[in-house]
Amino acid sequence: MSLKMKIRKLSFSDLLFISFGGQAPFISLLTFGTIMIILVGTEGALAMIIATLIVLFNGLVIYFLSKRFKRGGGYYVYAFYSLTSRLGLNTGWNYILYSISYGGTLLAGGAYVLYLIFNSFFYSYLPSIFLQQWFIALIISILACSLMLAGIRASAVYAMIMSLAEMFAMISLSIFFLYDSHWNFYNPISYQISSKLLAAVIFGLGIPTGYGSIAPLTKEAEEKAIGKAAIAVLLLGGLLATFFFYSLAAMNFTGDLVKYLLGRFGIIGLLAITFIAINDGTLGGMAYLLSSSRTIKAMAEDRFFPYFLSKETKNGKPLFSELFTSAIFITVLSLSAYFVGIFNTFIIFGALAGLNNIFIHVSANVSLIRIASKRIRKHYYEIIIAVIATIISFATFFYSLPSFNRFIVYTFLGWIILGFLYAEGLEMLKAGSEEER
Repeated sequence: MSLKMKIRKLSFSDLLFISFGGQAPFISLLTFGTIMIILVGTEGALAMIIATLIVLFNGLVIYFLSKRFKRGGGYYVYAFYSLTSRLGLNTGWNYILYSISYGGTLLAGGAYVLYLIFNSFFYSYLPSIFLQQWFIALIISILACSLMLAGIRASAVYAMIMSLAEMFAMISLSIFFLYDSHWNFYNPISYQISSKLLAAVIFGLGIPTGYGSIAPLTKEAEEKAIGKAAIAVLLLGGLLATFFFYSLAAMNFTGDLVKYLLGRFGIIGLLAITFIAINDGTLGGMAYLLSSSRTIKAMAEDRFFPYFLSKETKNGKPLFSELFTSAIFITVLSLSAYFVGIFNTFIIFGALAGLNNIFIHVSANVSLIRIASKRIRKHYYEIIIAVIATIISFATFFYSLPSFNRFIVYTFLGWIILGFLYAEGLEMLKAGSEEER
């Protein structure tokens, strides 16, 4: 029996904790949550409920698709086999930007919290280099890459321990906020909807979507475990986040969560937030480093990228794609933090992650419609779910698009166009090679 066959597959619990870590739940609430509160104030819980429902339909699509494919690569593989190879390339192309943006958002969020803490409390004690935004981003990204390179088993164990700790912290804080509000229970569905609600929903989509980080791990997971973990983690993350926002709104809180926690809990809050920033940034970044490297590996197997990126070590580890992905993450995050600052990096990456999230899920939805329509009587309910998910995704996209900075929209659309040009270039090279033969 080969060494690869002896390697234990990732179980449902392994995938649940990796994907929950991919949500980086606490840092997402401190960062995504701060923006949502700035946008809609006490409607944060309602925005989170809507975001969770949108994510649920898209998650059900991944649940159905993951049962049909045994090959790693996630969204790229779904489109490659269900639609066309070119659409598969474009989906994989956008998934790479999505994983870099989402993982980078979580890393930038952790780095930003550390930057605030270092410059507020340790300004006189640390060397000046540790107060630089780009250096903090560099350290956090190196930690995440090191954890991924240590192996997927080590990553799963780390994710389990830290995720359980974060679940406990989120529930405890939510109850504490309700206590501070004198148990002010209220109806979270307002009759006067804010005009910025859908913009807040876009950022809310980034909180319970950790399952996007495990979709490309099919080859390394137990059969059907990906889909089950995807549904479980989005419901768990969405419900915990909704409870958290609900308890904040009970206090009529509309400020900066980090500053509030530091002021409310003093030195204990300082130590806890420092730990959370390091842990969540590392854990969330690691989850999307894993998924991005597996997508790049699958695309390299199909000659869309240099073939050496698909090579594995003796224990089945795609080392070259992991190193390549790590280099991209470290470079992009550090340079962005240097030129535009960590907070702006977080804003830009978060918006790009939300827009690309919709793109890759629309691709997955169409993939499921195409597959299920071949046996429509048996899988009609899958088609209904995929159609609903597509309509919701398109509606969210077009209604929220005007609220984004033009630079972000141009970057998103430019990346799509660049992907099509790349696909055309590969097609021309292939045609030229066949003519020479």
